[in-house]
Amino acid sequence: MTDFPIRLIATDLDGTLLDHQGQMVPENVGAIRAAQEMGVTVAVATGRFPENAYLKMQDSGLACPIMGENGANIVDAQLRPLAMHVMDTEAAKRTLEVILSFGADSFIFGHRTICTTRPDAHHHSELSQGDRIGKLGITYVHGLEAAREIVLGPVHKFYICDNVPLAPLRRALREIPGIAVTRSAENNVEVMPRGVDKGSGLKEFAAYLGVPMQQVMALGDHDNDAPMLRAAGFGVAMGNGSERAKKAARFLTADCREGGFARAVERFVLNGEREE
Repeated sequence: MTDFPIRLIATDLDGTLLDHQGQMVPENVGAIRAAQEMGVTVAVATGRFPENAYLKMQDSGLACPIMGENGANIVDAQLRPLAMHVMDTEAAKRTLEVILSFGADSFIFGHRTICTTRPDAHHHSELSQGDRIGKLGITYVHGLEAAREIVLGPVHKFYICDNVPLAPLRRALREIPGIAVTRSAENNVEVMPRGVDKGSGLKEFAAYLGVPMQQVMALGDHDNDAPMLRAAGFGVAMGNGSERAKKAARFLTADCREGGFARAVERFVLNGEREE
């Protein structure tokens, strides 16, 4: 039990703030606005790149800082950079070659550039928001030549799709020095710079705000959320969360489709409940 008020809320997007179709749950919008009106900072902690998350929030009438790409790329509510972490070049090159050796499709998130290793593939944001994201300075490139070029520069993250068996691919990737391997769903693999995850990103952002971790609430639903659920004073796993997320959290809330985020904000922020 603690008497400290919550001053920072960090929330995952997909499966937490958004439902399983990627749509904003209406009551969550009201909960964010109510917390903001109390002076609480609400930040998005997501595997998505910042501009993608920014537009998702903007479409719901919300403005929040973003810890994007699992904490590798942190920006304020106007997309101004606060912190950036990139992969060692040799580790990035080796990661790409291992992915290609398995015949897997992947997306590479460089600095302000999104690359698909397959020339005819497109990131979902390019198809749904391409023009709007382009106006925010993001470029999309495609194919192996582009992929081998992009890994020579700053790389925040690899995202591997489920077109090949993922368990052996994960094992092979974990042999590469300088990276960390996680997932945001059962059917993907995410590769990060070693030492970078949502927990490290949350600590970095909280320190920037001058907020101690015991005054932070974090909400998430999957394995890549576990580090921030452990790091926060109030780690809250969604009812639809993975076992790893639930084990990392102190508290459990309802399913994302049932407004679990809003219920947790009402319980711990608006009503100030502090009991286990």
